[in-house]
Amino acid sequence: MFVRSLLAGLRLLRLRRGEWPVAVLALVVIGVFQWLLISKFYVLFADYSPENWRVFMRNFHMSGFDPITYGVVTDWNIGYNILRHPLLPFLLYPFYLLNQLLWSLTGVNCVQFLVGAVLAFCAFYSFLFLYRILHELVGVGRQVALLLVMLFFGFAYILIATFVPDHFVISLMLILATLYIAGLKLKAHQTFSVAEIVVMFVLTAGVTLSNGVITGLALLFVNGRRAFSRPMVVSLLVASVVLVGLGLGVNALLDDPGDQDVAGWLDTSLPRVQTVVENFFGESLQLHRRHLLGDVLVRRPVFVTYTWAAQYAVEAVLVLLFVCGVVAGRKSKFLWLTMSCFFYAVLLHLTLGFAINEVYIMACHWAFAMPIAMGYLFVDTRKWLKMCLFIIILSIVVYLWMYHGTLLYRYLTWPLRLKF
Repeated sequence: MFVRSLLAGLRLLRLRRGEWPVAVLALVVIGVFQWLLISKFYVLFADYSPENWRVFMRNFHMSGFDPITYGVVTDWNIGYNILRHPLLPFLLYPFYLLNQLLWSLTGVNCVQFLVGAVLAFCAFYSFLFLYRILHELVGVGRQVALLLVMLFFGFAYILIATFVPDHFVISLMLILATLYIAGLKLKAHQTFSVAEIVVMFVLTAGVTLSNGVITGLALLFVNGRRAFSRPMVVSLLVASVVLVGLGLGVNALLDDPGDQDVAGWLDTSLPRVQTVVENFFGESLQLHRRHLLGDVLVRRPVFVTYTWAAQYAVEAVLVLLFVCGVVAGRKSKFLWLTMSCFFYAVLLHLTLGFAINEVYIMACHWAFAMPIAMGYLFVDTRKWLKMCLFIIILSIVVYLWMYHGTLLYRYLTWPLRLKF
């Protein structure tokens, strides 16, 4: 049964005839930014040494993202907080072995190329799964689906997540795959089997433990009351205990208590309105020019204001379209599944205050709700209104890609002034 579930998952990776233009566009966009990042730091990895790693760490500044993945694949170690990411280091272990083989054959540390390939794969299928969600499940045409996908990947911390050597785009792909599979189940009036949900939960929660809740939400929406059947509940409890136990066990073996102070992860002191305006719906979607990609743990203030008043107008339009989309699609069960993921992120980050000081780096866990909701504005809508909406969103897409493309190109091609 588990093998059958895995094979069904692999079939989702197969490209269909009408998806090739989308696939080519995705590969070009993803490839350009991967090349820019690899080129910037290649000199420090090609002829690798521990001193080069220390120099790299002093010169790598990409907001709150950490290049832990480079360290794991170069010189395998747990790296990540194992309680939050219980399977992630082990999923990367085969790439460490492959890197060791290539290193011995070429004399070059190929970590950037291997990690880049992993990130590109996850970014590509995130692109594709969102396109399928919009076209097949929401029901918009191919052009509108592509437009909304380009809007999503034009968001600041979605685009950045596709090439920085961190785990967020891996989480994004798994979340979108979960939503897509759940949407297909809802559309066909089918339910998840125990094997299917356990495989999805282990992968999603194994990469980022808190995202296992999204798998639980998908199960609840698709299976309804049957989500609480004894085999389902017992299986998920066992999987949860195993994942948490793995984290605790590894920390015990390493004599490392880890970051187990849950209360220490939360913050109730920051003003929420300012957080929503400048960071949650602000920096997540549009970069601030001042303190570009700065880290709040170094010199960036928690709150930075935009230099153009028009950028607040863009933010307001995006939020308005999002809200209108929710109203338009309010009868869709799939939309409410998507919105439950959004509300979960609001609860976790804005209410409880988890990682609220740099909440924008968490955009991969919730921002997909915006284009999905906007898609419902194009369903059963008059032609003239569809055209107006298309032009408005297209204008924002062009602006976001020009604005972020320019800022990121300059940032990634600026010569390194190495700090030793």
